Amino acid sequence: MKQPYGGIKNISKYLMEQYGEKGVLVKRGRTLLMNQMSMEEISGRRTRNCSVVAVTRVMDYYRQTLGLTGIPSDIHELYKQVEDIAEAYGYTDKRGTVPFFIASITREAFKEYNIKARCRGIYVWSFEKHVVKEISAGRPVIMNIARGFYKDHTVVVCGYSIWRVGDKLFPMLRVIDGWKKGIHFIDYESFARDISQSIFGSFNTTVI
Repeated sequence: MKQPYGGIKNISKYLMEQYGEKGVLVKRGRTLLMNQMSMEEISGRRTRNCSVVAVTRVMDYYRQTLGLTGIPSDIHELYKQVEDIAEAYGYTDKRGTVPFFIASITREAFKEYNIKARCRGIYVWSFEKHVVKEISAGRPVIMNIARGFYKDHTVVVCGYSIWRVGDKLFPMLRVIDGWKKGIHFIDYESFARDISQSIFGSFNTTVI
């Protein structure tokens, strides 16, 4: 039975069910420690605010790791500020956020606190360049997904690992999906194959 590419809790169990072997861990990338609360816990309501929460999460991460003063330490307060900016870019509870505006919302939210951020939306991407390189540099990546398990959803990539099953390598993305509290994983191979025929969304990188 074909497993969904996302929402994975136990990688070995998933690999066994999907590919017939538990797999061997070949490499584990850096793990970025971030707030892992659900979208509902951060915003106080259940709605289509995954991109607004993702931007909030990334800002909160930089506040902590770089000791950025000015950014509210209360993530609920920070969320409200980001939501105000997102609304100026057309965000509504009903429609959510247009993925194309994620980089602009992030840039503008940092600017509110006099912090210059270089934010880019990337539409043609590679695992090496936009996951391995960014995570190794201590920079989380906002990932918007158009199809499949995380259809029309935005997650934050905060780490990765690479597993071997037989003679094939399987990169796994460590993500905070916001649907539930905590960490989940995406089978990057399965995900990338599933969407090879379509424009799937975007990766958004942030450099402070």
